Amino acid sequence: MEQMIKEYAKRLKLSWIPANYHTIHAETNEEFLLKLFEREVQHQDERRINLLLKQATLPKIPNKPYDWREIQLAPGITKDYILEGEFTKNQENLIFYGGVGTGKTFLSTLIALNLMKKQGKR
Repeated sequence: MEQMIKEYAKRLKLSWIPANYHTIHAETNEEFLLKLFEREVQHQDERRINLLLKQATLPKIPNKPYDWREIQLAPGITKDYILEGEFTKNQENLIFYGGVGTGKTFLSTLIALNLMKKQGKR
């Protein structure tokens, strides 16, 4: 039976299920299937995000919050609009300009990370 599960999971491209299905505990068959599929989807999402991060080859950024004090935003543009990538939905461009060390690359990297993690975008 276990071999058949592995074969079907392979054909369906399910990588988490064959190794972990026996760890799922549920009171009904429906609950079991739901938990099983939830974990498989979560696993696939994590793998996709990791692949996107690897392909992006983003620069390393400091492990600290971005300093918005010196940033001037155009009217109608907010921090959330930028960080959540709303401009991509509207097919708009952002242009960052400033001297060396002002955080242009840092901010660009933060936006890219947010888009990859929250929206699964490249």
